[in-house]
Amino acid sequence: MSSPENASASKPKAKVPNEKLNISGKLKNNGWELRQQQRLRQQAVKQREREMAQEKEDEANRKREVRRERERKAEEKARLQAMAAKARRMGRTKKVSH
Repeated sequence: MSSPENASASKPKAKVPNEKLNISGKLKNNGWELRQQQRLRQQAVKQREREMAQEKEDEANRKREVRRERERKAEEKARLQAMAAKARRMGRTKKVSH
């Protein structure tokens, strides 16, 4: 004779999933592996951002140096032209030196 108490004891218990559920019954996805993957993805994104910023800065520096070199060459050319004009005014040439 089985009583209601014994009947519930003989029923197989429902399996509880290994995953932890939060109060609303939704699965918690805060496992160590998941956090580690997210951290690695975030580090990769930040590293790429740093690389892109460095490339941008390097390109700006390169352009700045090219511009400065061009200005230096123009100044030197103007200086040499001014010296040549002064020498011509004084009557000096390469062929005849006074």
